[in-house]
Amino acid sequence: MTKSSAPDPSLDPTQRADVVAKGILKRQFDTLLANLDGVRANQDPECLHDLRVATRRTRSALTQIKGVFPDELVELYQSRFAWLQQVTNPLRDLDVHLLQFDGYEQSLPASLRPSLEPLRAYLLTLQEGEHGRLLAALDADAFARLVEDWQAFLDAPVPEVSGTANGRRPVKELADARIWRLVKRVRREGRALRADSPPEDLHELRKSCKKLRYLMEFFQTLYPDHDIRCLIDLLKTLLDHLGGFQDLVVQVGHLSELAQRMRDEGRAETATLLAMGALIGHLLERQQTLRDDFAEVFADAFDQERRFLCRELFASGR
Repeated sequence: MTKSSAPDPSLDPTQRADVVAKGILKRQFDTLLANLDGVRANQDPECLHDLRVATRRTRSALTQIKGVFPDELVELYQSRFAWLQQVTNPLRDLDVHLLQFDGYEQSLPASLRPSLEPLRAYLLTLQEGEHGRLLAALDADAFARLVEDWQAFLDAPVPEVSGTANGRRPVKELADARIWRLVKRVRREGRALRADSPPEDLHELRKSCKKLRYLMEFFQTLYPDHDIRCLIDLLKTLLDHLGGFQDLVVQVGHLSELAQRMRDEGRAETATLLAMGALIGHLLERQQTLRDDFAEVFADAFDQERRFLCRELFASGR
């Protein structure tokens, strides 16, 4: 298992943006490849998690470090890595349920806990099937070609003469512009949310926050260490909150579907369905608590002091 969250090596602010971007992409690809054996062996759910994070970071680097590679290349590999993300989704959803299963049981009255065990057995059966389907995808020609083509692109030297808008631009200039743009987007999206905003709007904000966090981490060494770490930590706190909310939205929907499937397949007696209903009710309560607390968490992450710090770090030359 290899993590992908370590800061990138120190950067020269005057270095070409396309050279730096390719280095960022290489490190994400190294992480993805390092976790493949663990995913194939299904030895630790964190291997799949780390592979998925590296995939998300790759897609984010391609689309958010704009104008350093040809548009057609970005579009092609964004689509190909989106496929990899999609084929790993079902197994990761099941992994999350199983990782949290002891907590599921503890949230129920003691008398209901044994009745939840058929759900665990069903999840394990589904997990085995989804792992087999993921193995088939990883053994398919589409994945082999993706690995081969992407490695060839990463190994190829950056052309001396760039045909893109930002390829030869000093990386610090581009990092400032892209991070500042995303800071403004996150603030705009967060301030637009209301108590009755649908979960989809919070999920969109979460995706924007992830892109901002990734950019800050990609270019972390270009900025004063204490300041950038402070902002990254605040984003992590906000993302934990938004992620917790979104996870609960997904879990409630998935568990509702599983209850229907187990009933239809004769895999759940009344006691199990009642226990699953009680669990869903508990998860909905937690979801509402996170929703109620969102405004305060967001306001703390983007208070006046942090807004001034963002402007000083990323927009002082504007």
